[in-house]
Amino acid sequence: MHNKPHWLVPFDGSAQSTKALALAVREIKDRLSPPELMVLNVQLPLSTDITRFIDSKTLDGFHKKAGEEALATAKAELEQAGVVHSIHIQVGSVAKTIVEFADSHHCSLIVMGTHGHSGMAGLLMGSVTTKVLHQSGIPVLLTK
Repeated sequence: MHNKPHWLVPFDGSAQSTKALALAVREIKDRLSPPELMVLNVQLPLSTDITRFIDSKTLDGFHKKAGEEALATAKAELEQAGVVHSIHIQVGSVAKTIVEFADSHHCSLIVMGTHGHSGMAGLLMGSVTTKVLHQSGIPVLLTK
């Protein structure tokens, strides 16, 4: 007996991540044995200049609150759609954290937009998307 498959949707609240989430929900609803949807928000770490003056509990609370705010619309949409899901917030380098999360949670697919909130967008795809495509060993479904 094998476990239910997991799909990962990185979500930053951008229009692109919202479209990726909607695509994943549509695809899941069409399946006889739907995967569990894991929605991940990655918070960038604060600079060490700031973190020297803030205790870790306050810092964790800051990242948790920012992640919850970014995930609020995703959570509402998933609950309304009745899709089995879990919500996750992590701190780190965005692309690396997405790939490591997908690996450690045995995800079979990553569904993401071609661009997010990053100001460092490539010509055709955002830098995070490009890095995930190159670093991930599992399929990545892109939406634009």
